[in-house]
Amino acid sequence: MQIENILNDGKNSILLFIPGDNKTIVIGVPHHAPQEVLVLPNEEHPVSDENAGFIGVAMAGLLNCPVIIACNYFMDVNKHKSSDYYKKIQSLEPMLLTEIHGHSRNKAHFDIEISSGSLDRNIYSKTLAEKLREKFLNEPLLQGYTISGDFKEIYFRATKSLSITSRQWIAFHIELPRAIRASSDQYLLFCNLLAGSLKEILSDLDHLGRLRTKPT
Repeated sequence: MQIENILNDGKNSILLFIPGDNKTIVIGVPHHAPQEVLVLPNEEHPVSDENAGFIGVAMAGLLNCPVIIACNYFMDVNKHKSSDYYKKIQSLEPMLLTEIHGHSRNKAHFDIEISSGSLDRNIYSKTLAEKLREKFLNEPLLQGYTISGDFKEIYFRATKSLSITSRQWIAFHIELPRAIRASSDQYLLFCNLLAGSLKEILSDLDHLGRLRTKPT
């Protein structure tokens, strides 16, 4: 089955894994559904993140890294260590996990919110947000979006997402508005800026001698 067909399937629950050579980074998409499929077959997390899987695939291509996408899934995979999604991430032993999510703007305080799961890891999410904000200034398609990675300011803190709060890796929980997710021009540009920012963060970690040690 073609990847695009899987991502556009709004009926079946499928865990999609695409391997990549760069296992330092893993991209995760726990709540994907196709455009206009608003509800997941999942009582714990019924609201879908429309089109998020397409963003995950684009990111993995830019970074040559693995991506794991729970498509139209029957359980809330990033809330359970027993899920096949979580176990797959764990088996890859990444340094960075980047999860792509979506929101409707009803609760978010900013258009784009980034969390690393806790206040004591605020430095990671704030750094990523600052790098993206600086890059947005030169991009008319994105420069109007507000962005924050400050745990004290954002609504979507991901404190109950075990894949984000895990101490086995540094995690980024990225909430994107529907306007970006629905526009391939916007989300492909966003992916390029995000990929560049993640590479910079990895370089910073390497410079600090922390790349081969587990985050604390």
